[in-house]
Amino acid sequence: MLPLPITLARLGAGVVLIITLMLSLVDTATAQQSRVETKVVEDTPRVDVLPLTGSVSAPQTSQLSSAEAGQVSELTVEMGDRVTQGQPLLSLDTRDITLESQRARADLAQAEVDRNEAQRLVSEANQLSAQNFAASERRQRESQLAAAQATLEARRADYALTQLQLERHQVRAPFDGMITQRESNVGEWVNPGDTLLTLVDLASLRLDFSVPLSAYQRFEGSQLEVRLEGSDEWLSARTVARIPLDASSRQFLLRAVPEKPLEMLPGMAVEGRLQLNGERGPNVPRDALIRRPDGSVSVWLARQDARQEEDTWRAFEQRVEIGSSHQGEVAINEGLSAGDRVIVVGNERLEEGQSVSLSDD
Repeated sequence: MLPLPITLARLGAGVVLIITLMLSLVDTATAQQSRVETKVVEDTPRVDVLPLTGSVSAPQTSQLSSAEAGQVSELTVEMGDRVTQGQPLLSLDTRDITLESQRARADLAQAEVDRNEAQRLVSEANQLSAQNFAASERRQRESQLAAAQATLEARRADYALTQLQLERHQVRAPFDGMITQRESNVGEWVNPGDTLLTLVDLASLRLDFSVPLSAYQRFEGSQLEVRLEGSDEWLSARTVARIPLDASSRQFLLRAVPEKPLEMLPGMAVEGRLQLNGERGPNVPRDALIRRPDGSVSVWLARQDARQEEDTWRAFEQRVEIGSSHQGEVAINEGLSAGDRVIVVGNERLEEGQSVSLSDD
């Protein structure tokens, strides 16, 4: 009889061997059949995503100037000020034109007196009988009335002109906006056409992109997403115009506005991605793709084993050529067709021909 310690040692070794064999059988069974999740490939409309670069532009940008020459006497705004339509922004010295306006008003008053007197003389002649008033005198008075009326109209025009010149000595905001540049100061002499202020309309900023003409015919049903420089959030935008550009550039201008207000200024860079509907074809979830170190891409297909029972499935690797991707779906240009069943979950450690069970079957 063997000593008890030796017997226990041998029994221990046997138990270890049995346990090892059992674990090996379990591993083999696990390797032989894995539980996976699949998806049946369908031909669906493909979405091509066209990356765009553009900028923020303002619908109205005005370089304001004065219609009259003169010295700046008052400047009521600074850069960055928001102004409203009709608000006075800058005034020129009006002392000389004010004197001219007063003189024109006095000339107008004198002309009104002369016209009234001429009109009185004509009325007087009309009241007298033909025997007591010569016809030639009557015609002379009527001529004097016509001349006085013409002079009155001229004096009214002169006075209106001085009033217009007075108004043109003041620069007002033509629309609501922000003052972005100020090129003048109080005391400076300015001439007509000199840029004094720059006013930008910030209430309805637009996004402008240059898009290849090849996308023009495919634009129907497209969707545009945008994000400002430095932002990670993509936002929907609405197209408002497609404007032809120079034919040699082979591009058109896509003008859009964001669906919700954004904090932006003219000149800011903006990114866009235009989603265009393409041809129909097979698409698979991005999780179904296996990328190899050599750069190739493949998927695992689940196929029924014709030699076994009907519900027996096996995994087979299939090389594919991928296209564009959109919202987690990748277009397959070659390698798949409608009706194929791709493995999307559990495809990390499969072997060719390995038995699998479908959790979605």
